[in-house]
Amino acid sequence: MTTFDQLNKDVNNNELESSKFLTFADVPSGLLEAIMSYLSYKDSIRASAVCKAWRKAAVAVRVAEKYPWVVSFPKRGDSVYLFDPLERKMYTLNLPEIAGTNVCCSKDGWLLMRRSSFVDLFFFNPYTRELISLPKCELSFQAIAFSSAPTSGTCVVVALRPVRRDAIAISIWNLGACEWVAKEFTCSLGFDPYMHSNLLYANDHFYCFDLGGVLLSFDPASSTVNCESWDEHRCPYLHNDEWLGLPKRIYLVEQRGELFLMYTCGNERPMVYKLVSSKWEEISSAAALNGLTIFASLYSSETRVDVPVMRNRVYFPRYGLHNNQCVSYSFDQGRFYPRKPLLKPINLWGMQPELCPLQSIWIEPPSKTFLDGLM
Repeated sequence: MTTFDQLNKDVNNNELESSKFLTFADVPSGLLEAIMSYLSYKDSIRASAVCKAWRKAAVAVRVAEKYPWVVSFPKRGDSVYLFDPLERKMYTLNLPEIAGTNVCCSKDGWLLMRRSSFVDLFFFNPYTRELISLPKCELSFQAIAFSSAPTSGTCVVVALRPVRRDAIAISIWNLGACEWVAKEFTCSLGFDPYMHSNLLYANDHFYCFDLGGVLLSFDPASSTVNCESWDEHRCPYLHNDEWLGLPKRIYLVEQRGELFLMYTCGNERPMVYKLVSSKWEEISSAAALNGLTIFASLYSSETRVDVPVMRNRVYFPRYGLHNNQCVSYSFDQGRFYPRKPLLKPINLWGMQPELCPLQSIWIEPPSKTFLDGLM
């Protein structure tokens, strides 16, 4: 045997001998942290139980998913209120740029605002105070949403207005365009022009769900509309006179591309459904939610997974009713917090406070640096 062959044999034997004593704890810390950074919050907790080395790596990179805050716009003045629903802290922002405007949508820390003229729209970031104007939108709309931050380079804004039960008008604005493109589409299945969900962007499409069980899908890339109907899935709160005088709302949200539908009716339990293989399956227990939290609002809703203390809940942007806490519904406990979030109307047509005030919406939380500047 040559010297070279003997050297290879010795090296291989040493490697085999050493490998007998290797454990998970021997994986380099840098590699462990890189692996742990891809885990969800729940899986990161589970991985922490393997050994001390894994626990150290998991804790080093573990970041609980940030939950959104409420931003509210008073009817008068130029002060805006920013509310942390978990810490129950409120901050006041002086933003004269948006005095006298209405909020339309929120995404990625940006707000889509509308002036009282209805045709003047602009993006606004309340943390950087950056303002980006849009061309005048001559078509009135009932729902509007945008795909991504206006600084992303791929932003698309879509405004929807049902013309009649068998037709809808859609206006599209692409980033950098000088004008909106308006088109009318036929909806053979019909679409309720008076009661429908928020407009939701997910899976490169814009979605909207109506009271009669029709899901409208718009593809901005091909400028095509598709409708699907679930006759058995009309709003369940329509068929009982007990709920006749109570405000009913429809919310459409997504989590990692999966669609969730929610109905609310006054103080009644929120009814949540998940679209699975072209069928809406009701989520009636906390176990079925699997750590999901829904942050509902009339114009744009958010979801998060495995946020500590907030798991298996629906949060609404109404706060200040009891110790400055947001109204929420816990599927674990099967009740609202506070226990009686809304007063019942005195008579059939009495007015009841909304769980989602018109001028309140969820927004990405500010950075610590921004908050330090408010102190």
